[in-house]
Amino acid sequence: MKKNVMKLMWLTPIVMACTLFFACNKKGPEKSIVDYAIPAKPPVAGSLVIVATLVDISGSFPANELYNYAYVMKYKVNKIVVGSYPDSNILVGQYNPKIARAEIKDEQDEKVGGNLKSFQVGDTHYLVLSAIDGVWTGAIEDDYFKEKRTRYWAFWTDKL
Repeated sequence: MKKNVMKLMWLTPIVMACTLFFACNKKGPEKSIVDYAIPAKPPVAGSLVIVATLVDISGSFPANELYNYAYVMKYKVNKIVVGSYPDSNILVGQYNPKIARAEIKDEQDEKVGGNLKSFQVGDTHYLVLSAIDGVWTGAIEDDYFKEKRTRYWAFWTDKL
């Protein structure tokens, strides 16, 4: 009996190592929309309120010293909270994206808010939006000019 136990003892460290390896490398479940804290009421008015994942920032943001601008980014719509939107992707203009939303202290302060500090592809955002026409009349950096869809202005952007 002792010989059989002794023969199997050398397997114990290998079994333990394999168990730890597979347990540590197992990816957890993806976050679903219900895992995010979505406000019961939007903090500002907008015609469309969504939860979306930032999927593309084309190019790089210009320096803020040059001029104020809206920078158009592409999002994947995960959930529509208020309003309706027919597509799975949406183009959103963000005001001076190099500045954290809470730190904007200029003439756009009343038109832009949220807790977002920086824009990172793959992050999920809670967005309060309206069509950009009539809201923003300044410069627009938009590399999606071939896409014939409405651009939206982000009144509010929270990172979830």
